[in-house]
Amino acid sequence: MGRLSFVGLGLGAKGITLQGVEEMVGSDVIYLEYYTTPHEPQLLKQVQSATGKSFTVVDRQFVEDGTRILAESLTRKVVLAVLGDPMIATTHNELRVRAIRQGVETRVIHSATIVSAAASASGLHSYKFSRTITVTRETVPKLAQAYQVLHENLLEGAHTLLLLEYDVQSGEGVTPADAIAGLLLAEGSFKRGVVSEGTFALVLSRLGRGDASLVAGTFADLSRRDVGGPPHCVVIPGKLHFTEVEAVAAIFSLEEPKVGSNSDKVLRTAQTLVPKYVAKTKRALDSVRARLGPQYEHVLENAELYMKDAESFLANGEDEMAMLSIGYAEGLLDSLSFAGVVKIDW
Repeated sequence: MGRLSFVGLGLGAKGITLQGVEEMVGSDVIYLEYYTTPHEPQLLKQVQSATGKSFTVVDRQFVEDGTRILAESLTRKVVLAVLGDPMIATTHNELRVRAIRQGVETRVIHSATIVSAAASASGLHSYKFSRTITVTRETVPKLAQAYQVLHENLLEGAHTLLLLEYDVQSGEGVTPADAIAGLLLAEGSFKRGVVSEGTFALVLSRLGRGDASLVAGTFADLSRRDVGGPPHCVVIPGKLHFTEVEAVAAIFSLEEPKVGSNSDKVLRTAQTLVPKYVAKTKRALDSVRARLGPQYEHVLENAELYMKDAESFLANGEDEMAMLSIGYAEGLLDSLSFAGVVKIDW
């Protein structure tokens, strides 16, 4: 009877657990996948020494195809060893599902992963991290989705982890400076106060290794800093508890006043849009009032009242009502224009 086991190697050459070693010792075939992490010279040698087994190094395409792995798992004990925790990558989970559907027994041997290690290394509270963002070379020029996710996280006061792509086969990836530049470019388009040159962030590089690097500073500072080789991740803190400020200051050798929260100045979407719509509606209202007779004053009064309601709702944090109200105000004026009563230059 065969079996397919997914064994996590953790963050470095010595990150494998005793359970992982035991699983590999009892296996018939071991595949080792590198993909997002540069080769550690000692990794293969140390794991082979610990297990007494030989490994076959495979690429992502081999794992995504999975044909050979699944075929061998029907009759042999096969291990797929990966850095980090094996089920953080969706490719591995998809392979596990395919194995189960073919009646193959599966096991998962967990280990440390960058998702938990980033919180531990940074000194931030792990339960305050929200949705993680993966930044690839393809998305860097236009980080619209990443910007939106970061915006939502910061409004919640949550911390955000950015995983920066690295492709072992091509030797190329995304640097912290690339990711920062992409977010600043998105800010220029959306203008919601999510990031700026003064945004405080943490760059964590090569966690779990002897040459790990922890650097903190503003976007402007970090864009110029040399943080060494990959893999990199960036943490953008949200609202900070005083114990987090103390931890970050100690870990990154900073004075506490330099450890900044990024949630304080971020604007809600309505805070950005409603004032613009109110200003536009007010200009339109003023322009048509002098051109219309008294029979239309009640329409203009209602539009004005809706406009004031929008400002009041926005001030009270009732964003949906604010957006609806300013929409009603614009709609009333548009109705006059559509009816041919007056031309409105928006």
